[in-house]
Amino acid sequence: MKNKFFKNLKNFNLDSSRILLAISGGKDSMTMLDLFNAFKDELKLNLVVCHFNHSLRDDADRDETFVKSQCEKYGLKFYSKKEDVLLFSNENKLSIEEGARTLRYKFFDQIKRIENLDYIATAHNKNDLAETVIMRILRGTGINGLIGIQSERGDLIRPILDFSRDEIENYIKENQIPFVEDKTNFEDMYLRNKIRLNLFPILKNEYNPRILDSLSRLSNIAFDYSNISREYIASKEGILWEFNKEKILVDIEKLKHQSKSFRNIMYREFYEFISKDPDGINYKIIEEIDNLIFTKTGKYIEIKNVIFKNEYNKLLIYDKNVFINLKTDFYYENLDFSLYSTKFFDIIIEQSCFEEFNKLKQNKDMLFINKRYLKLLKIRNRKNGDFLEFEFGKKN
Repeated sequence: MKNKFFKNLKNFNLDSSRILLAISGGKDSMTMLDLFNAFKDELKLNLVVCHFNHSLRDDADRDETFVKSQCEKYGLKFYSKKEDVLLFSNENKLSIEEGARTLRYKFFDQIKRIENLDYIATAHNKNDLAETVIMRILRGTGINGLIGIQSERGDLIRPILDFSRDEIENYIKENQIPFVEDKTNFEDMYLRNKIRLNLFPILKNEYNPRILDSLSRLSNIAFDYSNISREYIASKEGILWEFNKEKILVDIEKLKHQSKSFRNIMYREFYEFISKDPDGINYKIIEEIDNLIFTKTGKYIEIKNVIFKNEYNKLLIYDKNVFINLKTDFYYENLDFSLYSTKFFDIIIEQSCFEEFNKLKQNKDMLFINKRYLKLLKIRNRKNGDFLEFEFGKKN
């Protein structure tokens, strides 16, 4: 198993990488932690561990304490965060699984930025992949949903995705790896647990003993088809659509001349790009989106904070939290020359020397400020009552 894991790390080209390990304390993540530690020195890896406390179980604090103690044993830097997932999910009209994933990955991204890391590693395994594919089939997924879980996606890596749960169980026993057990894994109150505990054993024992491998192959085939679709959609950038300031703008008249199949695939891809929602959208919603391009301007559809809007012969696709939620305030002062991120946009402050200043001044996305005034610079969101004062008067 160690040789297989080492090969996976080499395939990811992780030599000398800085990696955040997401550790829950269960068998899968503790196996991953032990395997990473085994090759840490050989591959010159810089490892940081994080644990997200969902506050959903009475023993959640116990898990956090356990992971922290294991990190002390391994000599690894440790971060943890506790959130009320149930409250967040209810407030945002999300399932508990969706709410937990949203908060969890937001936390991972925060630590990755703080520590200037290259990758985030999670401990999904082959059974997780199979269960995810089955769950999405039951919900009526498209091709992208059949991919399930990818071994590598951007800065996310899953180095034990090709390990079965049985292999992990054996590694735990042979190497006496400590772990904590999540009791809710044995309760069939969630769809994923019902699939794991009830449906999957029947499929494996009565229909296909190698169902793990079969679903893994299905995932790989879906990934290939999805890549072809994405490449074709990308080839239409600048012709059919463009990306501008966190929005996707599609030319409606040109879109109407595309095939219905292409339009449907494009809606799915753009939704997943904006929302980062791996579950995608169902066919009924896709039909509603397609009807939008044949309606009058101003009509829109909202799907989990993603807006599809017909506006003056353009189909606009964007996250409403970026453009609509103006109640969120931000305020910066005493700025240094670095990247500042808010929920709305990235503000880049940069000191440079330009030879052709007049040409650069024509760029409406850039604001030039004399360096004498930088210490006085303050940046905040627009508020009601704000006005600009000119020599000839004021403007709201």
